[in-house]
Formats: sequence, structure tokens, C-alpha cells
Amino acid sequence: MGAIATMSAATLTAEPGGEASGEITVRNSGSVVDQFDCEVVGDAAGWAVVEPPTVSLFPGAEERVTVRFNPPRDYRVRAGAVAFGVKITPQQDPEGSTVEEGIIEVTSFVDTTAELLPRTTRARGRRRARHELALDNRGNAPVKADLHAADADEMLTFSIEPPELIAEPGQAVFARVGVRAKKRFWRGQPQTHPFQVVVEPRDGVPLAVDGTMLQEAVLPKWLPKALLALLLLAALLVALWFALLRPALESAARTAAEEEAKELRSEQAAIGAQAAAAEETAAAAEETAAAAEETASEIADSGGGGGGDVPANTRDLGDPFDFRLARSVVAGAKGEAIFTVPNRQTLSLTDILLQNPSADRGVLQVVRRTPESDAILLEVRLENFRDLDYHFVSPVVFQAGNDVVAVIDCKNKGAKACNAAAYFSGFVAERARGADSSGG
Repeated sequence: MGAIATMSAATLTAEPGGEASGEITVRNSGSVVDQFDCEVVGDAAGWAVVEPPTVSLFPGAEERVTVRFNPPRDYRVRAGAVAFGVKITPQQDPEGSTVEEGIIEVTSFVDTTAELLPRTTRARGRRRARHELALDNRGNAPVKADLHAADADEMLTFSIEPPELIAEPGQAVFARVGVRAKKRFWRGQPQTHPFQVVVEPRDGVPLAVDGTMLQEAVLPKWLPKALLALLLLAALLVALWFALLRPALESAARTAAEEEAKELRSEQAAIGAQAAAAEETAAAAEETAAAAEETASEIADSGGGGGGDVPANTRDLGDPFDFRLARSVVAGAKGEAIFTVPNRQTLSLTDILLQNPSADRGVLQVVRRTPESDAILLEVRLENFRDLDYHFVSPVVFQAGNDVVAVIDCKNKGAKACNAAAYFSGFVAERARGADSSGG
């Protein structure tokens, strides 16, 4: 059992919105009476029908059916060859169905529109006015078009980007259109410049789109009125100055000057009183100085002085002596500089001068080091001084074997080293042989 189908023409041509038809002969190759269902399959199935859709045939009998194609005028039905098939299915033997194939050529149609957005623009002087051209292809074949623009009076220049557009079916594409006036004018009413943008498809009728550029004067119309208003305002301000503000300011200035003069007179009186008190204090100081000189003279006459350049209260400390401890310490580290008092000598320090010439950051300590312990005598932060001196009424004494240590704890940022130092001055004295030199 089965069916045999034969198409009268394997290729058909149809115009979108029109109709094309062909015939198929259906033959019953089976041995029993059967009904045959006819349907179109493939891309054309949505816009094709078979008439009649069902035929009843005796064994060996045949009948013609008509296949009608009605492609819609729509961009979704692309121009070109569309393959299709007509399927014949026996109701008694569905597995014995057959498909007769063919091709229908769908012709192309053109449905293209163009629009300029906005239609009218404004530009001052020779500034550029900007438009956008929209090309809409509602046909079923691609459109390739060249763009150009012109104005009848030749008063404008144009720039179009891109100068060529390609629009696929159902697609809208855009181009930027710049319009500029060749000449500017300074004053007057706006000037209207009509122009056209022409879209020329490679295969089709050109489309012309009208546009208008409204050129305005360089100086806006409101500028003269604004200048006049400013002049009137300036004149009003001048009148207010001479009539109201200037007298008020002069009065306020006189009042302020009088108050300031009163304050100056009060300050002068206070300064005079302070000067009188200072004179009295100076006279008392002169009397005290004269009395001190007289007392010193009496002490000198009685033999209390002498001893060369060394004062009497330091004469027994030994010979003048000084030394300097300096050390360069890298950032983030701690370093020491040491002076050891020699054997059978005593060091008496009366002055210490700390030096930080590079404005380093960190801590500087002066330490007395004995075999038993370290004693911190001074501790100062480097960032708090450049030069710092100490003078002692009672000397700081170091025995033989003691160390005078300058400890530098460098806290500089980066790789900058600390270069602080300490200068010491005082007296050194010889001790008798056999004396104990391990004192603190």
C-alpha cells in the first residue's frame, strides 16, 4: 500500500502579496480504497495551502490537487529561492507516505523610508547644527544607499558620517548630518536656510528628505537691552553711593577713628606708667649693682680671689678638658659613642651641648656606665631641638673606668641616617696612686 505524487512544475515564482499555484497528481499505488492527506512542509508552509487537502482514491486511481502560495508582503519573507515539500500521507498506511519537493522563487519588493531628525535646527554664527538621518528598510531585500546633501542657495556646507548606509530587511540605520553656514552675521533676525539630504539606493528610486537650518546672529537680540539695563543699574548704584552710602561710610569712619584715637591715648597713658615703673626698677638695679661691686672689691682686697683664669670654685677640679661623641646611625637602629675615663683620673662635667644639625627624629641619651649598671643622665627627643646646652652648678663626676656614653635611637623615615652628637666640657684631675678607681 502507498501513494505516488508527481508535481507539474518543480519551480514556481511568486510576488510578495500575490499568488502562485501548481498542480500535483496523487496516485493510489495500494490494493484497497484509501484517503490521502495533502499538506505543504518547509519554510513556505505558513503561506501555502493544498486544495483539496484530502482525496479518496480506488486502487490504481489518481487525482490532481492544487498547491497555492501566497507569500505576504513582509520583510520577514526574504527574497530568493524557498524550498518546500508536499507530503502525501495514506490514512490506511501512514508509513507509506511520500514527499514531492519543489522550489518557489520569491521576488523582491522595495519599501524604504527616510526621515531627518530633527527637521529644523538652530545655530548661532557659524556653529554646526546637528541632524540625524534614519533609513528604514521594510522591504525583503538589503538596501545599499549613498548619502549626499545640498542647498539651493549654496549658503551651507555639509558633513555626513557615514556617507553610505546598508540596511538589512526590517532594519533601521542612522547617519549623522552636520550643517554649517558659510558666512556669519552679527546682528539682525535669524536667517532660514532650507536644504535636502538625498538617499540614493543602488537599486531603487532616490529619496529626498527636507531639512531647515535656522542661523542666528552672533550677537543675541537681548544683548543691547541687557547692556542698557546694566548702564541704568550702574547709574543707580553711583547715585546711591553719593546720596546714601558715602555719607554713611564717612560717618562710620569718623566714629571708628575717634574710638581708635581714644584707645591710642589710653595705651599711651599705660605705656607712660610702665616706663615710669621701669625707670624706678632700673634705678634700684643700679643701686644693687653698685653694692655688689663694692662687696666684690672688699673680697678681692681681703685675698679671696686668685688662681689664674679658673674660678676659685673650680680650681680644685683639675685641668680644663673637653671631648665630643658623635655617631651615624641608620634609620630604625640604635648606636653608641663611648668615652672611657682613663685610670687614676676623675672627670668632672660642667657643660653638655647636644647637637642635631640634620633635624633627625629619634631619642638621644647621655648615660653614665659603670661595671655595675647604666644610669641615664639625660634623655631628649631629637625632633625637639637643633642645639641644646646644659650647664651644671655642681659638676657631674665620672670616676676612672667609667664610660660617658651617647646613645642614639634613630627613628627617621625612609633610609635617612641620624647624625646627632654630644659635646662635653669640664675638668680632669689626677688621682693619687693606690686610690680606688671603681667608684660610681
